Amino acid sequence: MIRQLGPYGVIAAICALLNIAILVGGDRLGLHFAVSTTISFVVCVVAGFLLHCRYTFRAAASWAGLMRYTLAMALNYPLSLLAVWLFYDVLALSMILAAPASTVALTAYNFLSSRWALARNPQSQ
Repeated sequence: MIRQLGPYGVIAAICALLNIAILVGGDRLGLHFAVSTTISFVVCVVAGFLLHCRYTFRAAASWAGLMRYTLAMALNYPLSLLAVWLFYDVLALSMILAAPASTVALTAYNFLSSRWALARNPQSQ
């Protein structure tokens, strides 16, 4: 598990940057944060799954693995909405601050759920 932290961190950073870019870009386009969060969820699930399969958990990409990963990340979606709502609406931070704050708040959950979804693949190391 410890050797997975390096690749996980790099891929998590890539997905975090994608998430932040989508949330901030959506805000600048006038989209409600729920719409931007939905777009980010889809993009980050696909990118995260493919990258984690290849580099973090060395698991063969499969539809079953994608379904497990999507299920694991599905809880991330309402948690992301809640975190963005908390930082953006309740605490009144700008989206440029709320997006990274919400992303950092969910990092531990994302690692554990990703590991559950992908490391249980019989073809993984």
